[in-house]
Amino acid sequence: MPLPGPLRHTDRVPNRDAAAGGALAGHASRLGGPTRRAALTGLGGALLAACTDGGSGDPSPSATPTALPTPTPLPSAQRRLVWATWPEYIDVDDSGSQRPSLDRFTAETGIPVTYEEVIEDNEEYVATIADDLAAKRPVGADILTLTTWMTARLARSGQLQPFGPVPNAKNLIPALAAPDWDPQQRLSLPWQAGLTGITYDARRVGRAIGSVEELFTRPDLKGKVGFFTDFNDSIGLTLRSQGNDLATATPDDVSAATALLRDATERGQIAGFYGNDYLEALDSGALVASLGWSGDILQAQADNPYLKFVPPEEGLVIWSDNLVVPAGSLQAATVTALADYYYQPEVAATVAAWVNYICPVQGAQEAMERLDPDLAASPLIFPDSSILDRCYQLPTFAADDELRVRDEFAAMVAASRR
Repeated sequence: MPLPGPLRHTDRVPNRDAAAGGALAGHASRLGGPTRRAALTGLGGALLAACTDGGSGDPSPSATPTALPTPTPLPSAQRRLVWATWPEYIDVDDSGSQRPSLDRFTAETGIPVTYEEVIEDNEEYVATIADDLAAKRPVGADILTLTTWMTARLARSGQLQPFGPVPNAKNLIPALAAPDWDPQQRLSLPWQAGLTGITYDARRVGRAIGSVEELFTRPDLKGKVGFFTDFNDSIGLTLRSQGNDLATATPDDVSAATALLRDATERGQIAGFYGNDYLEALDSGALVASLGWSGDILQAQADNPYLKFVPPEEGLVIWSDNLVVPAGSLQAATVTALADYYYQPEVAATVAAWVNYICPVQGAQEAMERLDPDLAASPLIFPDSSILDRCYQLPTFAADDELRVRDEFAAMVAASRR
């Protein structure tokens, strides 16, 4: 049975890690590293199939992967979940106090869910539970919502446990299926996905911005440009501005990208590095242009239709957040039930109608048409091949190299704030 919808809260301020003159720039709707990002729902089957995947840097998975155990269900009276996630990442009612899709799940299954909006930063959150994760002890949550690069790190270190099989995972869009670090899709399922590009306020910029290179070079933007504290976003788009193919980028290429960001900061072109607060800086005029998360801008355009989201000439960074189960939880079978519920197209569309992120569930666009035809037609919610053909993902390097380049970037960001 479809949930009531659309459940849209147009007055909220987004709290998150399209070409000017084109359909995206003109579309006004509503509302890896550090920080969070935002973007939209159901891409149909083509989302990442049309994007360039940077790969993992690890060997390809075996053709005969090891079978993973099916979790044993607990007695009904012991089934309960604590879900740790990001702020404003699920549908809420007009009062802001109820989560209709989650309430319906509990009503249908009898499984209570404690929903905790406690993740503001992948690294910072995981650091708070790192000792228990490593020891495979309970971490205080049974399901976590983490960005792909962090999910891959925890999966490879054995700190996650399998859940499923999830019957409705058959609805997962093929392009997001079977990542190389989880080929059986038993350690993770995508919750939402999104795009990172450029945003600017047309009232404060003399001419449209079309490329990342312009953020580094245009004199009229000097001192009013923001980048993200998110490593994958800022480094990925900087690498593209330098002409690098992310599929073959090396750690030395990343170091050179960090050096370019450092130089642009030291000469005053870049004002600073932002997380969830970049929209506030745009609203105040402290920034006139920034990297931007597509879902944020779709939401913020309700209050400021002059905000534009631009797929840069160099391409977009694409990312996803994933449902995972820490190794110490006893509720893996219960998580299976929750994931199965949210992979119903009608439920996925209800969440997407409120949060405006890219939903990984096939059939959600058709379900969205019954909830809100305008949102179903939005190129920021359902990007087409003209956008997806220019999507990239930053590769994951060998452990030592990964640590080095992330530390270099973090040190550069920290130095910019002194």
